[in-house]
Amino acid sequence: MLPQPALSFTLPSIHDNTKLDCRVYHPTCLDGSLGPSDTLPWRRHAAVVAHPYAPLGGCYDDPVVAIIANALLRAGFVVATFNFRGASSSDGRTSWTSKPERADYMSVVGFLVYYVHYLRPPRAKPVTANENVARPTLLLAGYSYGAMVTIQLPPLSAFLPYFTSPATHTALADIRLRAQHLAEQQHNIMAIPPNSPRKSLGMRVGGDEDVDMPPQQKAHHSKLRVHSPDREERIRKGVKDLLSRTKLIHKKHNHNQNHGGQSKENEHGEPCLEKVDNLIEFRSAYLAVSPPLGIVTNLATMTFSNPFSSWSKRKRSGHSSIKNPDVEAGSEETEAEVKLVRNPTLAIYGDQDGFLTMKKMRDWTAQLSSAEESQFRHIQVSGAGHFWVEEGVLHELREAVSSFVTTLIGGS
Repeated sequence: MLPQPALSFTLPSIHDNTKLDCRVYHPTCLDGSLGPSDTLPWRRHAAVVAHPYAPLGGCYDDPVVAIIANALLRAGFVVATFNFRGASSSDGRTSWTSKPERADYMSVVGFLVYYVHYLRPPRAKPVTANENVARPTLLLAGYSYGAMVTIQLPPLSAFLPYFTSPATHTALADIRLRAQHLAEQQHNIMAIPPNSPRKSLGMRVGGDEDVDMPPQQKAHHSKLRVHSPDREERIRKGVKDLLSRTKLIHKKHNHNQNHGGQSKENEHGEPCLEKVDNLIEFRSAYLAVSPPLGIVTNLATMTFSNPFSSWSKRKRSGHSSIKNPDVEAGSEETEAEVKLVRNPTLAIYGDQDGFLTMKKMRDWTAQLSSAEESQFRHIQVSGAGHFWVEEGVLHELREAVSSFVTTLIGGS
């Protein structure tokens, strides 16, 4: 079971402004019972964990999602979970292509990058100048359908620039402003003395306060509260106030207008957020637990583009592995695959998974692993099915995730 989230809120999807339920969890070095840790430094590692297929009941309360997130929290990561469109009380419907869901995921990633950038714990132990600390890690993870979407994501460098200086009326700007506003709120809450009654009661701005409820009542209460008009109104007011204090730039766009058959160029200035100086830079990493490759792509209720298909195309053309990723990075599909080779990646799956064609999975993992200088790794868990309910397999999953995360962050 996951601890109480530091934040429960909504974000607009950059695809079409669909409202998405989101949660952010803080590690104990930021948010323990005694406040931010005086002994353990916070290294600004962060992660997003995506859930299984919504029409089959998937949401951010999934137990496998909780196992992954807990392992990350113990390693000192700030963790974000969210409901894709159509899941639980998020708006919208699950798509047939997974493209809107990729945008949903990227929306949460954009939020988390800026949230971590602005989050400045008042009592967390600072990193000293003589410590050799690598860039923080941003781990993008998913289970089942969430793993498929994670695999299909473009690399960070392909979509984070859209958040750099967005027009103020867009979802991109709203996400950035919400990240800054909520991070500033958390700073104020962390500044409350640990022995304060407010701190001891676990009062968190935008967070859950139903930790002792039975699971069914908690889920129902959470669904009602996530879309609380009062909460959303407070966040909107905070964002509006922040925007009024934010320095804007005006980007000029040329629009051609016809007047009586004559073309006239009109310069229009659009207010945009400024680029954030020295924005935090992350190292990317990826975790895919039970990605449903093979059989699942033949089910009418779960049809989406297969991100692995380019491997078979390359195999037929005599290119069975990525020897020179720069040459083959032309398509979005190949770019998504290349990121798994260039960045630390772990795929975990069970050999009894009925949502996989095992031969396709083994071929795919073998080709990614054998690519030149590949950072892709995979673990096949004996006896594990898709839902990880078999005896002992959850322990193996937890240990595999923890070991991978420890390798990612090293001694940081």
